[in-house]
Amino acid sequence: MRIYFDSKWHDEEVLISVMDRGFMYGEGVYESLRTYNGSLFAPQKHFNRFKRSSQILGIPLKMDFEEFKSILLDGIRDVKEDCTIRVVLTNGDGKKPLFLAYIMELQAPPSDIYTYGVDIGISKLRKMDESSLPSALKTTSHANLMIARQGKENFYEVLMLNSRGFVAEGFMSNLFLVENNTLVTPSIETGILDGITREVVIDLAKSLEIRIDERLVNVDELFNCSECFLTRTSAGIIPVRKIENRSVFQDEPGIITQLLIENFKPYIFQRSDLW
Repeated sequence: MRIYFDSKWHDEEVLISVMDRGFMYGEGVYESLRTYNGSLFAPQKHFNRFKRSSQILGIPLKMDFEEFKSILLDGIRDVKEDCTIRVVLTNGDGKKPLFLAYIMELQAPPSDIYTYGVDIGISKLRKMDESSLPSALKTTSHANLMIARQGKENFYEVLMLNSRGFVAEGFMSNLFLVENNTLVTPSIETGILDGITREVVIDLAKSLEIRIDERLVNVDELFNCSECFLTRTSAGIIPVRKIENRSVFQDEPGIITQLLIENFKPYIFQRSDLW
């Protein structure tokens, strides 16, 4: 693991103050990026979200996109395998913010997951209302997620409903369903994070002339859909085999899920705005 701290990269662990407000109070924001074939995926989009989160918490991000990208490119220059990059901004001592970046082994699932799928659950704990905690904020404080996952540790992912009872998102991913040959996903208005891979998959589906419906999703749709998959930066598109005790597929993911998986990488590599 490589760590960017105090304006330079380190190949060993670094020390931060126990008085750092990110450590003491969770006053921090983050983004997780990844590389494909050694190139940063969607760095501009990740930077924009990172800056937005910092503004929501009121922590000044004292760098522009070019500096942000330059730091990360310098960090991955000698990394031979695809990797995960996490950037963190904390409130530091309350006067001077602290910026950190980590380069780690790619946090992606094993390849057979794309064939066999994953099992997901539904949490009884609901997401905080937008009026209390904006969904656009990626904060380092995951207390609500830790509570929501209790008793659901055996699932790959756990979905949360919003305060009104509509299906929102997972802890680390966005959700898609297939109903009547239409791709359905909870809308931003549901109170979800605007996932970057989610956005790319929607664009990909449109390019393949797959019907898209972004809207409020009822819980019963989870148990009646013909296909289901998750999207997240580190893993792309992940088929869902089972939702709680309901089996979505037996032998292989559905046709639309497979079509999107097969076309995902070719599609992103042809999009110059993602690199």
